Amino acid sequence: MEIYRALQNTKLTEMEQELSDDMWNAFHKGEINDQDDFYTFFHEWVDNAVIYYSDCEAILENNSEYHYNEHDIWGRPENISQAAYACLYDYLMDNPDTITFDELEKALNEKVDN
Repeated sequence: MEIYRALQNTKLTEMEQELSDDMWNAFHKGEINDQDDFYTFFHEWVDNAVIYYSDCEAILENNSEYHYNEHDIWGRPENISQAAYACLYDYLMDNPDTITFDELEKALNEKVDN
C-alpha cells in the first residue's frame, strides 16, 4: 500500500486539494517560475500548514506513529508541529494527486504553443 493511503484522513485530503489550488494560483501569478520556486513554495506552504495545534492534531489523526518514530529526513520530532510536518510532507510527496512542477511546466508550454 502506498504511504499516502495509509496516512489518509479527511484533513490530509483537504490539504492536498488546498496545496494544489494554491500552487496553481501562485503559478498563474508568476510566483512559481522554476523548480526552485516550486519547492520553496511547497516547503513554506507545509510550514504554514502546521502552525496551529488543532491543525496538527487533525493531520496526525490515525497517524500517531509520527509523534515518536524517527523520520528518514526530519529525524525524531520534538513537538507536535514537527510530527505533523513530517506526516504532511510524506502524505503530499507520495500522493499521486499532489501537483508537480512537471504539471505546471507542461501547462506553461501548452500556453506558449497556443
